[in-house]
Amino acid sequence: MIDPNIQVCRTGIIKKDEVMKIEKTLYFAYGSNMNRNQMAFRCPDAEPIQTVRLEGYRLEFCANGGGNGVATVLPDPGSHVDGVLWRISDRDENHLNHYEGYPYLYGKEMVTVTDQNGNRMEVMAYTMNRPYRDSPALPSRTYLEGILNGCRQNGIPTRPILETVQRIQNQLPNEQKAYDKGFRRKNRREPEWR
Repeated sequence: MIDPNIQVCRTGIIKKDEVMKIEKTLYFAYGSNMNRNQMAFRCPDAEPIQTVRLEGYRLEFCANGGGNGVATVLPDPGSHVDGVLWRISDRDENHLNHYEGYPYLYGKEMVTVTDQNGNRMEVMAYTMNRPYRDSPALPSRTYLEGILNGCRQNGIPTRPILETVQRIQNQLPNEQKAYDKGFRRKNRREPEWR
């Protein structure tokens, strides 16, 4: 017989008279976590809220310890990074902590983002720690495509992502340059935001 004072939920069993409090965090994604398909897999409770802009930072791809570049944001007055604002549960944040290599590869910080109406809000973002963020590196094609698809899914321009890859490619020694003009040409069309 089912006890009417017990309720089954996705996170377990709670008694009917207990108040279940699910904490939600506003999270700013600027890399592969802009991709809705990847976030649905990593963070099943996550809800995309809107596209937002982080002023005073630039996008960078830095070595993840395995040779490939992964996205981070670095302070840079006069620059900005567009991304997706998500509402995530504690469970989602734990999954992201694992995926992002927190607290070793990435740390967390509160940043101020602005929506398209000019509203500012303080949200959480993962930012790469030293020494990783001091080593520019090219992202893998698969990782980069995931980011570009995330941009397209959310109406965010792809050009700044591709320009960042090109800038890093120009900084690296010849043997580390991996992308050809055909890849950049394929990704020329993009939505405009703002």
